[in-house]
Amino acid sequence: MVGFGVILFRDVPSLVPFIIVVQNSMIVAGTVFIYAGVKQFFDKKVNLQILIAVVTVFFAGLLFFLFIMNDIRIRSAFINAAIACMAFLTAYSLFFDRFPSIAATANFNAAVFIIHGSLFTYRTAVICTGHPMDDIFTPSLFNYIPFIDALIVSLLWTFGFIIMVNNRLHVEVSEAKKQLQKIFNTSPDAAVITRLSDGQIVDINDGYTTITGFTRQDIAGKSTREINIWKNSEDRKNVVGQIKETGHCENYEAQFVRKDGVEITGLMSAKLIILQDVPHIISISRDITERKKTEAEIQSKNEELQRLNIEKDKFFSILAHDLRGPFNAFLGFTRIMAEELPSMTLVEIQKIAVSMRKSAINLYRLLDNLLEWSRVQRGVLGFNPVVLTVRTVVNKSLEPVMESSIKKEIMIACDIPEDITITADAHMFETVIRNLVTNAIKYTERGGAINISSKFSNNDFLEISIRDNGIGISPQMHKSIFFPDSSTNRPGTEGEPSTGLGLIICKEFVEKHGGHIWVESEEGAGSTFHFTLKK
Repeated sequence: MVGFGVILFRDVPSLVPFIIVVQNSMIVAGTVFIYAGVKQFFDKKVNLQILIAVVTVFFAGLLFFLFIMNDIRIRSAFINAAIACMAFLTAYSLFFDRFPSIAATANFNAAVFIIHGSLFTYRTAVICTGHPMDDIFTPSLFNYIPFIDALIVSLLWTFGFIIMVNNRLHVEVSEAKKQLQKIFNTSPDAAVITRLSDGQIVDINDGYTTITGFTRQDIAGKSTREINIWKNSEDRKNVVGQIKETGHCENYEAQFVRKDGVEITGLMSAKLIILQDVPHIISISRDITERKKTEAEIQSKNEELQRLNIEKDKFFSILAHDLRGPFNAFLGFTRIMAEELPSMTLVEIQKIAVSMRKSAINLYRLLDNLLEWSRVQRGVLGFNPVVLTVRTVVNKSLEPVMESSIKKEIMIACDIPEDITITADAHMFETVIRNLVTNAIKYTERGGAINISSKFSNNDFLEISIRDNGIGISPQMHKSIFFPDSSTNRPGTEGEPSTGLGLIICKEFVEKHGGHIWVESEEGAGSTFHFTLKK
């Protein structure tokens, strides 16, 4: 339009050459820019060889037939031919470089440029046939064409380009929306868009339905409160509060409730977005339930290891103390015999020998229990359950302790029927009976009584009880009697040593069978130890 406007200054003689160059250059430059813009719009490279050739021919002809051989007719032919050529190049690009999604508007614009090029081709042909160029304002079709083209054709391609650009923007927005929707739905995490004000659910992804169990039909028109997805409403208040304050919320851990009522732990991140001028929240939550369970298990294992280490430290401290006593006594007797044996009578020697034997027996029992406990802790003790007759195993277990019971004049009665059988590891079963009866003898006064009985419990377990009428156990000792603790180690009624290791082994062996061991006792009124084994 600027190029055509410069025509009005052609009546100034001194400006005519300058006006001619500027006018025609700007007109042709406008068509070049349109062609380059269309190419760029379609993400194509401009064909510089054709473009340079057209522009070079145009300028060469313009300057030659203006300054060297001033011929307006030939000059006009060059100008019209250049405009027509650029129009056809633009039409070619619109038709062949177009996107399929905007084919209709691109074809329309291509048709407009073909008309535009045809009009200037017509002018070029007319000029070449010798049409006079004396007055451009003479009423004729030849002179009307540039103005008709400038007013109508230019108007058509302007609206055509606007529509084409809008179509492309619409397509790109639609494609971007599809890609975002695809990303939104592809995420394995639960993504949801909710209204900030009331939690109204706008959209969810497939990950949300997988993790929570709620379908799009379930949440249609509902808020997160209505579907009770939050276990604690305070969590949503905290998230909304952070978003209102900072615009986002990162790695917030909360409890959620699935559709089926199962509670899950989610790690949530959320951000404030604006949809149609309304504040919304887009949040992504990752199900970390299994991770939390694993962390809890690891923590539990660590605590268990710490507890076991503490118990072992206590146990070895107690064991060192209890081993020192018998060894000191044993060493004392050997010193006496080494130093005073020539002057000692046979009665004195026999007395020392009996005392040494007692110390040796105590040491043997202590070391035997220690070996058993060590094998259990290292997991090298075999577990071989077989069918056993309970009465037979109990009788066998009593043989090693009968000497102690006879010396203390303690009666042992077994009320277990002969026909009761159980599947258990014979060695472990014998060890439990022997240790419990040994303890009963140890803490029962001379002339006391011990009773061993059994009964079926809940039809799944056999309960065996060992009752004595000894000194009993204080309430403070009940909680720690099956664990290493120096406060539970006390001598027997006649000074028999104790480490508490026997009860620890009993607990390990009973639990190995899936059973349970406990004690009922009253201080001064005896004790009853119970343990169960699966039938």
